[in-house]
Amino acid sequence: MKKIRSIAIKALRILKKYTKQSFREAESEFNNALTITEKRTIIVALHKLGVPFEIPYNEMFEIKKMHFVDRVIDKEEIDGVILQINKGYCDNLFYLDPDSYFAENTSFAKRNVAKKYVKEVLSKSRRDKNHLVSYPENWSSIFGIGEFQSIRVFHERVCFDVLYDSNGIPIPEKLNQVIHEIDMGLWDDSFQMNYEVYKNVQAQIEINNTFQALAAQQQNAGKKTSNDDPNQLEKVDSH
Repeated sequence: MKKIRSIAIKALRILKKYTKQSFREAESEFNNALTITEKRTIIVALHKLGVPFEIPYNEMFEIKKMHFVDRVIDKEEIDGVILQINKGYCDNLFYLDPDSYFAENTSFAKRNVAKKYVKEVLSKSRRDKNHLVSYPENWSSIFGIGEFQSIRVFHERVCFDVLYDSNGIPIPEKLNQVIHEIDMGLWDDSFQMNYEVYKNVQAQIEINNTFQALAAQQQNAGKKTSNDDPNQLEKVDSH
């Protein structure tokens, strides 16, 4: 077990060398410095401890070429993980099968589908002067049934005017920011939400907004009628 801990610490020290840089800068050295057997033993534990591995949406999980989320490496976080490993707090996490772990981790799968949507659909959409967005024809056909279901709420919620320039063309930097947010887990609630429930909630919100608008109109109309009433004016003058 001490040998396994040393492998994990070896990997973390590689990452630590890239402090204040992106994890992606460490990808090449991480993959070359560790054997497949070493990575197979420790990567699940490292991920559970906060090392942000990712699987690109257009790739299958391959242990020979591990990828990282584009996030800045924090020296203190790495030191904290090394301390936990040295004390043996994480021994139960080693040897967990990475193939099963990454395949069964639904957050990886759903985030990958969302990133695929941003790159293959949202990037090719256009917004007109009336703020209506048009998408590529038959865009949903590039997703499997399960994939499509997992992003239906995301598809409706991610449509913001700020993603488009004055000509209605998506801004690459804004789309990259959305992808970064997906990697951080900020959109996970959209992937978990049932589409029918989401639509019912939205419909209820619209009904409430309509009632509030009507009530405000009636209230304003009542004030106008009251102000136009001569008797009311006389009462005010006499008072």
